[in-house]
Amino acid sequence: MTSAIFSFLLIINSVLAQPVSTVKEAALDQEFEIKVGQRVSIKSEGLLISFSSIAEDSRCPEGVQCVWAGNVKVVLKVSKARKRFTTLRLNTNLDPTHSAYRQYDVKLVGISPNRKKDVPVKRSEYVATLMVSRK
Repeated sequence: MTSAIFSFLLIINSVLAQPVSTVKEAALDQEFEIKVGQRVSIKSEGLLISFSSIAEDSRCPEGVQCVWAGNVKVVLKVSKARKRFTTLRLNTNLDPTHSAYRQYDVKLVGISPNRKKDVPVKRSEYVATLMVSRK
C-alpha cells in the first residue's frame, strides 16, 4: 500500500513539474511575433492563434545567388471563443499571404531567421510576424 501511494505521489509530482504552456497576448491591428509551438491570444476578440509548423522553406540562403527568392509556408491554427480550430496556411512570397477567418484578416508579415548556406534552420528557431485585423 505504501509503495502504491509513493508511486502515485511521484506521478503527481512529475505532472505538476511539467512546464505550463503560456499564452502570449497581442492586440488587433498590431504586428506580433509568434514562435513555432507558441500560442497567442487577442483577448479583446476572444481569438487564439497557434503556430503549428513550417510546411515549406524554399528561401534562397544568404550569400547564394538564386533565380527566385523562395517561399516560406507556415501552418497556423485559429479559433474564436474556444470553438474548434481552423487551419490556415500562409506564405511569404506566394498567395495566400493572408487569409480570412470569420470577420478577421490574418496576415503573415514576415518570418525569421534568414536561411544561411549549409546551415539548416531548426524548427524551434522560426519566428513568424503576424497581424490580425477586422475585415
